[in-house]
Amino acid sequence: MSMEGRLDPSDASALRERVVRLEQELAQRERELAEHRREIRALHEREAQLLEIEAEQKRLAAVTENSSDFIGIASMEGVAQYLNEAGRELVGLEASELPRVTIGSFFFPDDLPYIEQHIMPATMEHGRWVGEFRFRHFKTGAAIPVLYNSFLIRDPETGEPMALATVTADLTERKRAEEERVRLKDEMIRVQAATLRELSTPLLRISDRAVIMPLIGAVDSSRAAAVLERLLQGVSAEQSRVVILDITGVSNVDSHVADALIRTAKAVRLLGAQMVLTGIRPEVAQILVALGVDLGSIVTMGSLQSGIAFALSQPR
Repeated sequence: MSMEGRLDPSDASALRERVVRLEQELAQRERELAEHRREIRALHEREAQLLEIEAEQKRLAAVTENSSDFIGIASMEGVAQYLNEAGRELVGLEASELPRVTIGSFFFPDDLPYIEQHIMPATMEHGRWVGEFRFRHFKTGAAIPVLYNSFLIRDPETGEPMALATVTADLTERKRAEEERVRLKDEMIRVQAATLRELSTPLLRISDRAVIMPLIGAVDSSRAAAVLERLLQGVSAEQSRVVILDITGVSNVDSHVADALIRTAKAVRLLGAQMVLTGIRPEVAQILVALGVDLGSIVTMGSLQSGIAFALSQPR
């Protein structure tokens, strides 16, 4: 390179090759972002499927006469008289054990006060109680989430209560679907957040010792922190000696942005790298001067191209 700072033909050719590689890296980044978007669409589709599963389970729960539900009958004293096969399988009860079972046996001791004080009085007063509750598995002691539907069987002639009955639906799969939907939603948010971070703070390597981060749009305190974190991670991971921060596309430059630039330069220097600030427009330069910002520790270049040329000219 000459004393005037111009590139000789060989350097210009190398620069063009690196710019081409930079463009290829940008294209690769766009393909990666497209893949992220496809993943997000897949998560949306999966969530819609889970919602459909939940709707189907609600429809099944509404068909109370379906024999796949827990169907049980007990005397008015609470002694079990009948429990269908699906019900016995649900709670792990043998048919031979049924005569010795009461309504309270299907529940946890901690739940009995609520049953005695709320569910049974509501059933006797209104003829029915419906709500989400839990059964106790007789063999394992595990909790089984259910839609518990307790109601009275009345004498068709006198209207007097004859027995207590229930048509109860197992909500285990529904609960799992809800948990899966929450997990997928959290994953979708994580992917979206990662995509946004990549879009707002891209870090591109232009050589084995230099990286560049172009900033576009407004820079607030939150984004400034993200820029600093991303830069420091990149410098450490890439073992970079030169970091180019291009602010050509930054829409606002105030004291907060200027302070962020200085803090970023100091942090980069602590990692053994040098920061180059490019894209300082005339109006931005005037603002920095008016704010009294000292950029003495930062190499400044008018354009991104000149910053890249500077970075590539540094010794290895």
